[in-house]
Amino acid sequence: MNPRPDPRQLATPGDGIAKGDVLLDVRNVSLAFGGVKAITDISLNVLKGEIRAIIGPNGAGKTSMLNVINGFYTPQQGTIVFRGKERRSMKPHQAVGQGIARTFQNVALFKGMSTLDNIMAGRSVLMKRNIGWQMLWHGPALREEIEHREKVEEIIDFLEIQHIRRTPVGKLPYGLQKRVELGRALAMEPTLLLLDEPMAGMNLEEKEDMSRFIIDVNQQRGTTIALIEHDMGVVMDLSDRVVVLDYGKKIADGTPDEVKGNQDVIDAYLGVPH
Repeated sequence: MNPRPDPRQLATPGDGIAKGDVLLDVRNVSLAFGGVKAITDISLNVLKGEIRAIIGPNGAGKTSMLNVINGFYTPQQGTIVFRGKERRSMKPHQAVGQGIARTFQNVALFKGMSTLDNIMAGRSVLMKRNIGWQMLWHGPALREEIEHREKVEEIIDFLEIQHIRRTPVGKLPYGLQKRVELGRALAMEPTLLLLDEPMAGMNLEEKEDMSRFIIDVNQQRGTTIALIEHDMGVVMDLSDRVVVLDYGKKIADGTPDEVKGNQDVIDAYLGVPH
């Protein structure tokens, strides 16, 4: 893969946060379920414009961290600052409203609905007309529907899934279902996109396709990405920075090369060749 540009060296217009500045700041977050500590006093940040990887063995607290960021879990300790606004807790729909979208480790699509309708469902959070107008499907509601469908068609073209736009997603192979789920998240027009194991269960060709789309989402659409992934080849190729968790604690944070050579990471996760 071609070398990725350093986000710190790129300028961008928008909400006053330039590429390379801190978009998301997780500060001393702890999360427990009864006596089980899922996350212990973890701090990390995500810079605008980067691809930030979160790695670690099973049970390390990676998905719990994403669930805290997008408001599914409320931590017992710590705060999160997103786009300069500090919060302690937030509901998932509020997170979407602030510009955070995500995909899931296990595909969470409407299996009986088409690719087009599944991605269109992601636009619902951006629709402004009330239920009365939507039921009439007339006037302003009709114009809004057309505008949102145009955006969805752009995403379908971007992800190269025109040939399955009318196919029920339950009939699609797993790799294409993961691509549709990515499309639904993109339909929310996120500033920060959270990807939970986007390559899980894929063959090599599907992983190469998904890697290409993740890079394009980041570089062409300007979306900041935080992802969990177990494929270390993918992580090292895609990521600008990597944070490593183990038993709910942060054990390393740095560039892919720095993390790859960290002895604590080798002992806890990467292992050594024999």
